[in-house]
Amino acid sequence: MRTLGVILARAGSKGLPGKNALSVAGRPMIAWTIDHARAARSLDELVVSTDGEAIADVARLMNVRVVGRPGDLASDTATVDAAARHAVEAVEADRWERFDAVVILYANVPVRPAGLVDAAVAKLRETGCDSVQSLSEVGKMHPFWMKRLSGQGGDAIEPYVANRVYRRQDLEKLYMLDGGLIAVQRAALFSVQPEEPHAFLGHDQRAVITQPGDVVDVDTAADLAVAEGMLTTRATSAAADGDRQQGVYVVAELGVNHDGSLERALELTGHAGAAGADAIKVQVFNAVDLLSEQAELAGYQTAAADDARAMLERLQLDEDQLMQVRAAARRLGLGFVATCFSLGDVAVLKRLNVDAVKVASPDAVNLPLLEALAALGKPMLISTGACTEAELQQLRTWTGRCRQRCTLMHCISAYPTQQADAQLRWIARMNNSGGGGGGAGYSDHTSEMETGMLAVACGATVVEKHLTYDRSAVGPDHAASFDVEQFTRYVALIRKAERMLGRGGERRLLPVEHDVRRVARQSVCTTRPLRKGDIIERGDLTIKRPGTGIPARQFEQVIGQQLSRDVPANTLLRKADLHDPHA
Repeated sequence: MRTLGVILARAGSKGLPGKNALSVAGRPMIAWTIDHARAARSLDELVVSTDGEAIADVARLMNVRVVGRPGDLASDTATVDAAARHAVEAVEADRWERFDAVVILYANVPVRPAGLVDAAVAKLRETGCDSVQSLSEVGKMHPFWMKRLSGQGGDAIEPYVANRVYRRQDLEKLYMLDGGLIAVQRAALFSVQPEEPHAFLGHDQRAVITQPGDVVDVDTAADLAVAEGMLTTRATSAAADGDRQQGVYVVAELGVNHDGSLERALELTGHAGAAGADAIKVQVFNAVDLLSEQAELAGYQTAAADDARAMLERLQLDEDQLMQVRAAARRLGLGFVATCFSLGDVAVLKRLNVDAVKVASPDAVNLPLLEALAALGKPMLISTGACTEAELQQLRTWTGRCRQRCTLMHCISAYPTQQADAQLRWIARMNNSGGGGGGAGYSDHTSEMETGMLAVACGATVVEKHLTYDRSAVGPDHAASFDVEQFTRYVALIRKAERMLGRGGERRLLPVEHDVRRVARQSVCTTRPLRKGDIIERGDLTIKRPGTGIPARQFEQVIGQQLSRDVPANTLLRKADLHDPHA
């Protein structure tokens, strides 16, 4: 069953103007719905229907197709099903086949339970029903408790629904639509009956049940505050539990892979967010300020250019363009990291208000630049490619004195870096011997999909990887980068490594181990029937499963104890069965 996800996102709203583009927990409201849709395995394609340019910008940055909604479908009187049909027809116009089902998601619902889309589509497919909607049990707002006001003064209380139920606990269970989603067969969606506004849901309507509070539909400032609190708490809990990350910060290095194009830089920023990166990194430079008359091309750059200055002039973005890239990163909830190579560009980083400063490997020994960047007061990521041990020690000494949090990034200055040259064990050594408080990181120039996760296993707290739109494109860094699909897999493997490494610390019993521990561990067991008052001898005992009796390690302590009751053969002993005859 081919299924299209349609996110409906009007620009206007009377209750909370512009709500679909408002920031919630550091991201635009609609970005949370896009994330939820993307996490679903059952959606074959996703589209955003909107009349708002700010909303469309977010969707495009997240690489989601946008269908412009005409004014008559964006008014207060426009219906949900009409807007959804318009979006479906727009997508289907580009292909020869139709979708079988449609999942309608509202952009103003930033909080949904995981797996909601897949559960609804599965029910739609397995039952053959016309539609599935998400419902939540009604609590204190049960209609039996609701009243209407009437009378001359408008304050006379009448029951909205007559009832004889006194205790809330005795009320019939009722459910209300929570706005989580509508999954509908295409045939039902396109069955229009003007006299019946809900005809598009069909005759056979089913439900997926959510728990109260699992879905937050934002219509007011109060709803927005609830969503903000829930999403912030979830992020904090995930970080604490190691669910999302163990301090590993994944940086998508755009570098010069935008080819000097702002549009390409914005596109790559969207790809980075969709792939699960934590931040993007840009390079700030001016070819005239950076290169002397004797400047040369590195060997890996000669295939892309004949002249160093001409190459860099073609690849640089100006400050205004970088501001736009930063704004795009902010809208997507991504950190904005920047590298500069000249003292004159430090002021640009300050005006850009970067979240962190990255120092390129050649400048790990550039003390004037290091000092100027430290004065910005931002965390520093310092690559160490081509450093000698003596230079690395000097850098450690400097970071130990630096007031900013510094992370030394293991790096091999070769593009691409071959497997035998990766030297990932240097990460652990760097982690254990450096100052700066930021641990160790890794700037990856290899072509191997597994390198990032191996770096995390070696202790990297930051991983940086070049992202490109096409590895075969002409340019100095494209060939040593990952394209969008590869980068997405790369990040997923890093997250997998984080989950498998866990939180560390002392060995403890995990909840998942309780069952096997109980069943497979062994206890002290009798070899023959024993009577109350018997003094237990070694031959009376053996060790058998399960581990619910006296633990096997206490075998010797049981010998010489007296039984306080009769115990049959092949029976686990318990402490209550024993007492010390000499006590």
